[in-house]
Amino acid sequence: MTSRLLFAGLAALLAGSAAAQDATTQDATTPNGAAPAAAASPAPLVVYFETGSSAIRDSDVAVLDRASRAYNEGKPIVMILTGSADRTGRPGLNLELSQRRASAVLKGLLDRGIPADRFQVLAKGETDLPVPTDQGVEERQNRRVEITWR
Repeated sequence: MTSRLLFAGLAALLAGSAAAQDATTQDATTPNGAAPAAAASPAPLVVYFETGSSAIRDSDVAVLDRASRAYNEGKPIVMILTGSADRTGRPGLNLELSQRRASAVLKGLLDRGIPADRFQVLAKGETDLPVPTDQGVEERQNRRVEITWR
């Protein structure tokens, strides 16, 4: 319950931050009077997990480093961390596991100095998977946290 409140609080902070950012950039124009071009968001990054685990693998630490560099180079308004799980186990447990995975990535990025108010954390469990599978089928591509920006 506490973690859900934390993420709900972060979402509220992000909404206010995004609105403030929109208000300050709304009147900005280029010297020729045209609206400035939007900065391109970095490509999505993915951290993969072992079956039933929310531990960041040594091989995926570099992904967190790349995400941190992308943030520091581009200062996106929000980093979106979306946790998923494959279809082994019960759906409720997979939802919790996807939340723990997203939280592990969040902690790794907070440890790299990115402010907490720059995150939106989502847990999808076994819904909307990149690789559709039947119940009980392990799929590495579905045991993940995807990092995107807006």
